[in-house]
Amino acid sequence: MHHSTVAPESSDAAEVDLRRMRRLATGLLVVVALAFVAAWWAEPRWPWLAPLRAFAEAAVVGAVADWFAVVALFRHPMGIPLPHTAVITRNQGRIAAAIGRFVAANLVASPDMARRLTELDPAGQAAVWLDRPELREVLARRAVETFPALLATIGEDRLRASVGAALERGLPTVVNPARMAQVLSILTENGQHLRALDFALDEVGGFVARHQKLIRRKVSLRCGEWMPLWIETRVADAVVEGITDTVAELRDPGHPWRLEFERLVNEQIGTLAESAEFAARLETITARVAEDTAVEALLDRVWRDIEDRLTADRAGLAAALERLLDQLGRRLRENESLRQSVNDWCRAAFERHVMPRRATLGRLIADLILGWEASDLTGRAERHMGADLQYIRISGTIVGGLVGLAIHLVTTAIRG
Repeated sequence: MHHSTVAPESSDAAEVDLRRMRRLATGLLVVVALAFVAAWWAEPRWPWLAPLRAFAEAAVVGAVADWFAVVALFRHPMGIPLPHTAVITRNQGRIAAAIGRFVAANLVASPDMARRLTELDPAGQAAVWLDRPELREVLARRAVETFPALLATIGEDRLRASVGAALERGLPTVVNPARMAQVLSILTENGQHLRALDFALDEVGGFVARHQKLIRRKVSLRCGEWMPLWIETRVADAVVEGITDTVAELRDPGHPWRLEFERLVNEQIGTLAESAEFAARLETITARVAEDTAVEALLDRVWRDIEDRLTADRAGLAAALERLLDQLGRRLRENESLRQSVNDWCRAAFERHVMPRRATLGRLIADLILGWEASDLTGRAERHMGADLQYIRISGTIVGGLVGLAIHLVTTAIRG
């Protein structure tokens, strides 16, 4: 079994309140006990003290009875193992199961919880919290302090294996014929394919301009030895000029070749999503990427870089994270649509992941309570309920005294 911790401030306040109420109830018991002794001793001399003696006598009985009942909930009164005492300790298992079932059935899955989920505004509350600079500073500092321990807990091998597995699962969903066709379609709608064509034309034109001598020499080598030099020169110049002119003409939006290029691109995009050959090529590429040792080396460098940054400049990282939290809080405050989206996501996440697992949550709560030491459980229960239970002792003392006084008055009246 393990010990659990309670928030120190709330625990201390509850303990102080419990001791105060316990002293008050016990003090009242002592007062009525002394009053009974004094009235019993003085009654033969002063018979008019009989009502006080009857009140005090019954009050003592009521106080002791209620003291016994309250103490029996948590422990054996005076250490004596009487039957049906130390109720909470003996029934820890039943109490744990009952609390777990109650939370699962009446809180998590209740109509009130559904209504509260609709009314909750977690994004708005987060925006209010993040508007406080001291809270942002604490959150950023704690996060930076937690990162190294978190990474150490995850472990380098486990992180690499998780990232590799995610890469294997994620690549086919991102890199597939339908998605590639969609991306290319977006690019063509924005004219990116024409920009790519213009870039290629610029490169071709620049290459020709820079290597005219090389082109002329290549043309000369292809000409026969019988051809005069001036003819070779004219042919080489014609080749260079023809390429240059063609490149310039292809920049015209209405050029037939340019229009043909655009038609072919759109046609290919239309067939990519259904192309088995293209799908097979993509599958081969993604498999090679996932298995490539370069990817493993990249993950290793990323891991080392993360570790170095976390240990080298924690103050800078905390400052950057604090600025990020500030921006997040500002966006949540100013963007109602974003705030509503976050709230909808939180509500959907709760309904999708928590409510279907309410039985598991109930068992988790029960197991948590069962894991406490019996003394810890009774201590917690007494701190939270003990102060109110002392009112029962006080009420029992007063009510018992009043009942005793009433009985005394009635019996005295009957005797005449």
